[in-house]
Amino acid sequence: MSTPMSGINPEIIQQILAPAAMIPACGLLLLSSTARMNTVLARIRAFHAERLDVWRSDAEAGTRDDSVRSLRLEGLEHQTHRLLSRAALLRWTMLQLFGAVACNLLSIVGLALLYLTNHQDAFYTASVMVFVTGIVLVLGSMATSALEVKRILETVRYEHARVECLCDASSAEFVAPVGPRPASGEGSGL
Repeated sequence: MSTPMSGINPEIIQQILAPAAMIPACGLLLLSSTARMNTVLARIRAFHAERLDVWRSDAEAGTRDDSVRSLRLEGLEHQTHRLLSRAALLRWTMLQLFGAVACNLLSIVGLALLYLTNHQDAFYTASVMVFVTGIVLVLGSMATSALEVKRILETVRYEHARVECLCDASSAEFVAPVGPRPASGEGSGL
């Protein structure tokens, strides 16, 4: 290893490349997580607005409209809780990615200090440990992101099943069945 006064050692550039390359990778993951979080939060706000609209509407007691409103309110509440669960997973994903970026920046600082001080072994060990911590945080963020992705279709499937069931029950009252209906899930693409 060279002394600080003899110029920049090419080894430092090589060692800094790994944590430096991780920062844009984490940034891209953060960007996609932020977009997904914004979508989930917008949907929660839309559900809240719809719940308030349904709650405010004054239907006559005992009418079909009243039962539809009641079912809709129940469905909106259920879906809102599921979306809040997804938002919590996205928050953990984002916090872990922010932590990974911080670890990579600290690792770069540690590697720079490695060449500027006489405590080379200590700074090298600390830099490697902080870099590995950043990698573990990225892996953790991928795990929580995968859980969130697994839950993406839950609310849509739930809403689809409830609307389909409600429409089937309503149409049975007013219209005679025309032919056999496809089995649940056939041709729905979900």
